[in-house]
Amino acid sequence: MDMIYTIRSIYNTLPQSEKKVADFIMKNPKQVLTLSVFELAELCNVSAPSVSRFVKRAFDLTYQETKVELAKSLSKIEKNNITELLSWADDLSDMPSKIINEISLTCNDVIAANTVDTFKDVIDLIKNADTVYFFAVGSSAIVAMDFQNKLLKIGIKSVFINDGNSNILNSNVCTSKDVVIAISFSGRSKEVNIAVKNAKKSNTPIIAITQNMSSILGQIADYVLLTPSYEINENRLGAIFSRYGQLFIIDYLYMGLTKQIVKNTEQFSDNYHKFFEVLKEDK
Repeated sequence: MDMIYTIRSIYNTLPQSEKKVADFIMKNPKQVLTLSVFELAELCNVSAPSVSRFVKRAFDLTYQETKVELAKSLSKIEKNNITELLSWADDLSDMPSKIINEISLTCNDVIAANTVDTFKDVIDLIKNADTVYFFAVGSSAIVAMDFQNKLLKIGIKSVFINDGNSNILNSNVCTSKDVVIAISFSGRSKEVNIAVKNAKKSNTPIIAITQNMSSILGQIADYVLLTPSYEINENRLGAIFSRYGQLFIIDYLYMGLTKQIVKNTEQFSDNYHKFFEVLKEDK
């Protein structure tokens, strides 16, 4: 897991002075490598001891040791650039193993960035909700659609319409007994955030699946499940690895829900297949 992810995973537990340091490091990691502890403290408008306490809490390192590890972390991320990805096409036989490796790293980052308790809390919320509403657009909409289908299979009422305007319309009918799951890698999708803010007015619990705890969506949400922080470039070339992170999260939630809701897995499987048998044509 990279160091930025470590910061995000503990961000909500930090005192305000240390949040200032965390915010600066997440936004300007390369600049931090050139700063002394006193220079960083001045830029964050905190004391030097606050910086030292933060890096000790986050990484169990001194400030100088933190800069060394941060440099290593940034170097690792920068290797995954657009040129490298496109070069995979040079050898089709080698491409699958590279993609599988990146997916594995992505899933490991998800586990490292989130606590089991957060997943448990989210599972309880979804299980007890009257209705689960999904807000998502673009590539995240595919993930929302997948999770909605999974929830319907285990009898959880869920609603998703792949349209930004419909997100906002659905937010008007959300209540405190419902749950909203908002999916946005950047956390800056306007259609999603407007709908989330509107649902929040009705005290609807908000679950965000996003990359950044300090994004607009992350700040609004009651629960945040973090997805991997790096993508190939700003345009993300079709949101490749972020999508795998999102799918890993919803599969984790789905399996947790299924374990609690479905008491007899064999009976559930039989009933499910019998239900859809009617859709098959007679021989």
